[in-house]
Amino acid sequence: MPRPPKPRRVGFYPTITYFNPAGVPAAEAGEIIIGVDEWEAIRLKDYLGIDQQESAEYMNLAQSTFQRILASARTKLATAIVEGKAIRIEAGNYQIVGHWFCRKCGHQWETVLEAERRMHQLCPSCGTEQTNQHLGHGWGPPQWAGPGRRRRGGR
Repeated sequence: MPRPPKPRRVGFYPTITYFNPAGVPAAEAGEIIIGVDEWEAIRLKDYLGIDQQESAEYMNLAQSTFQRILASARTKLATAIVEGKAIRIEAGNYQIVGHWFCRKCGHQWETVLEAERRMHQLCPSCGTEQTNQHLGHGWGPPQWAGPGRRRRGGR
């Protein structure tokens, strides 16, 4: 009997989950479903430009599994664009990870949002309740992405 798959870590749930080609009624377009884990793979690798090994580690996956998820997502996106189909983002085996920041000592940490729904947490470093949770589009490249991951002007 195969073991159950591990849930994939995603930074946040997308706010826009449906895309329809312009000028095509939704009923006629047909649709392609992309899992939230596939969306996160596209976001990390193609949108944020993080290398594949680091993206796989962030999502708690083997690099080969990350590559399969990424290839599946890219194929679905290409099919939707070429055939003029709508794209729906939903489903998949994932867990949303919340990013926390301590206003007192600057410590940063993560928790799984399904398990922790409080607005504030105690800082594991200094014990204060002066913490903020970062959600949604406020999170750019993760801290481990480093400053050298962006394209630089000049030369």
